[in-house]
Amino acid sequence: MPHGTIATSDVGGLTLVTLSGELDVAAASTLRRGLSSSPTARLPDLAVDLSRVEFMDCATVGVLIAAHKQVRATGGCLRIFGPQREPARLMSLCSLDRVLCLHECASAATAAVCSHDHAAFPAAPGSVQPVRAPGAVGGAP
Repeated sequence: MPHGTIATSDVGGLTLVTLSGELDVAAASTLRRGLSSSPTARLPDLAVDLSRVEFMDCATVGVLIAAHKQVRATGGCLRIFGPQREPARLMSLCSLDRVLCLHECASAATAAVCSHDHAAFPAAPGSVQPVRAPGAVGGAP
């Protein structure tokens, strides 16, 4: 990526993708490839750290939505955290807070169970719904 970087690691069984720099249309194809689960991750969930992203455009929003659909199709959750002011503003303008799981901090985004109510985020037709233990945060499916 010419203006941004992608780093991937496993945290608590899920994949953590840390993005940084400027994410624009020139970075979209590389970003699309980078937003996937690690082969060693035990969970289908994907946490994305935006705390070091200085700029992102609508192409990046499209990549995040595509990643959300891909992760949901495997029964997982795309968890976003740490956007700076401008990326947060773009995400708000695009109403991504109604579609994606946005978290306040890394510990919430990388917790074993996502704290968001996934019933509010309908899965794509034919996709697998996440299974939650009774009494888990977010309730049973």
